[in-house]
Amino acid sequence: MKKYNVIQETYENANTPEFGFGDFPRRTPYIALTVEAETPRKAMNKAKKIDPTLCFSSKIFPPWLIEDGAKF
Repeated sequence: MKKYNVIQETYENANTPEFGFGDFPRRTPYIALTVEAETPRKAMNKAKKIDPTLCFSSKIFPPWLIEDGAKF
């Protein structure tokens, strides 16, 4: 069994020059869940049982699923 991490992003945005007056938000990735499973697909199923709000099939900013120890 392998460990998989579910990575999500938070957004920080303000109408200031630092963020291009709202055009360039700061995206900060973080590890939302760690799941142990045999395959990536089974890891997705376990993650969705833990957090039903996850949607890996979303086309707009879906969460990432990577193996433990991989760079993101």
